[in-house]
Amino acid sequence: MNIYSFPTFNLIKVLLTAEELGLDYQLHLLDAQAGEHKTPEHLQRHPLGKVPAVELDGNHYFESNAICRLLAERSGNRLYADSPETRARINQWVDLMALHIGRHLTVLVFEEVVKPKALGSSPDGGAVEEATQFLTAQLPIIEKQLSAHSFLAGDDLTIADLIGFSYCQTHELTSASFDDYPAVLEWYHRIKGRPAFEQAMERLPGGKLFAFL
Repeated sequence: MNIYSFPTFNLIKVLLTAEELGLDYQLHLLDAQAGEHKTPEHLQRHPLGKVPAVELDGNHYFESNAICRLLAERSGNRLYADSPETRARINQWVDLMALHIGRHLTVLVFEEVVKPKALGSSPDGGAVEEATQFLTAQLPIIEKQLSAHSFLAGDDLTIADLIGFSYCQTHELTSASFDDYPAVLEWYHRIKGRPAFEQAMERLPGGKLFAFL
């Protein structure tokens, strides 16, 4: 399997999944500043010129959450499930983390990290405040779930945890704080302490989540 990307939390999802499943892969790091993700070659992998994208058995796949599901399914549903009902429970937490918690953490990353360090512009205070308010309202839901279960979808590690973790990892770079959510913090550090995380981060130049840091 070939993975094409530049360093980003969306790449971390795929790397964590591949490492947890023990898959062989080659990571091809693209130069975003040189526009390598917008070349005709990469547009064959991802029609929007985004990352990550993978090449597997001669076929291209894009969108990180879809890639994680594909890898789990091809590995006998490890990190996933056989039954539609259990898959739905996993997928609902994938979507909640991606469309809600992850969405607002991504706003903070863009405003507080990407803008000042990569674009040379100032954060939008209103956007930061709005994202922070949403996180304050939604993180208690994650805290409640992780207070009752070891992982997001129950008592087994699934792609929901790996995908959710990749968004949560960005909080270390922003004003977001999990200090008021002990179960979330315990879960976060438990995922971060797994060998798969260390192996994934070793693939990134300097072990950095973003190339411009």
